[in-house]
Amino acid sequence: MFVRCALRTRSQCLLTGLLALLLSSGLWMSGNAAVLEEPPSLLQAAGADSTLRLVVKASPSAHYQTEATFTDKAVLRALEDRKPGAAYSEPLLPDTVLTYRQKGQEQRVYVTPTGQVVDPIGHQYHVLEDEAQSTLKTHVQSLRQQHYGELLHWNDANRIIPKFSSFTIVDVESGLSFEGQRRAGSSHADVQPLTKEDSATLKSIYGGNWSWNRRAVLVKYEGRTLAASMHGMPHGGDGIPGNDFNGHFCIHFLGSVTHRSRSMDPAHQVMVHRAAGLLNEYVSKLPPLALIDVWISAAHQGDLQLLQVATGEEQALHVRSMRRLSKAKEPDVSGLLQYDTDVDVSTTPEGASAVKHRRIHFHLERASLEDRWYIRSAVMR
Repeated sequence: MFVRCALRTRSQCLLTGLLALLLSSGLWMSGNAAVLEEPPSLLQAAGADSTLRLVVKASPSAHYQTEATFTDKAVLRALEDRKPGAAYSEPLLPDTVLTYRQKGQEQRVYVTPTGQVVDPIGHQYHVLEDEAQSTLKTHVQSLRQQHYGELLHWNDANRIIPKFSSFTIVDVESGLSFEGQRRAGSSHADVQPLTKEDSATLKSIYGGNWSWNRRAVLVKYEGRTLAASMHGMPHGGDGIPGNDFNGHFCIHFLGSVTHRSRSMDPAHQVMVHRAAGLLNEYVSKLPPLALIDVWISAAHQGDLQLLQVATGEEQALHVRSMRRLSKAKEPDVSGLLQYDTDVDVSTTPEGASAVKHRRIHFHLERASLEDRWYIRSAVMR
């Protein structure tokens, strides 16, 4: 099994190397005999018809991905013989895509961490033989473990990444990476880019502007990869001269809190779980007001995937900014299937510059007392 994190596929590398070998030798090997004849297509030579390719990434739009290829005729036969099963009801498709060729045509399905195959067109599971599903489960879990970060509580991350340690930060959406150094921070990590080149990379991750927006990142240090969340706004004290970064930015981990409020930042915690590959699992367990915080973060950052996981539907919301103003304690909804509430926000509509105070009426529902909540409507007043 060959694995790597890159934008270039392994098949490109394999075919390039194979072509170079053929051109240098002038021969095409057939069995044990060398014959001077035109070779078959490079795709056939690379065994494309018997190769399965897995690609995992945090969102459909992410450029950062990890891929693996393997050959397993039993899995291929099981895929060809698969039968339609139950409906797939999750708001997001699985993060792992499996492609293979069947009768000369490329097939594309999604695979869950448990090895279940999902048809993206019919939005339903396809049933495989137990052994084939077990094989896919092994490959997918191994690949996801390499792609995502370790979900580590701040108390442990604080010890593992000491002050003045330097590490690599990878943005899981763009795939861009840079070096940073932890300078301070007792409730989360206060970090600075090491060099002006690192600062330029951080700025490019945010489209060329400094920003408070939260982004899922991987922190790579001494052989470990931790799930984290960062913003990209210089603030506070400066400690590395000549790095073109006037201050520090913050990196949060599971359970870390802000300096001022001494409470967990909902948007950071969502991004930490995205970096761990657990976005859907995390959001599915949130109570109503915490789910509304996810929706507000999604609206503020224009994050379509977050909107979808909060509402269960593909939708877009166009605002320049949105912040929650009203705070309230989570209500007791243990016996409810529907819940309505009003939330005060500050918002800047798309195409405007003035900040307005508005009230949004949220209506949430769930199918049963054991099921997760969804935001079914959000009406701005």
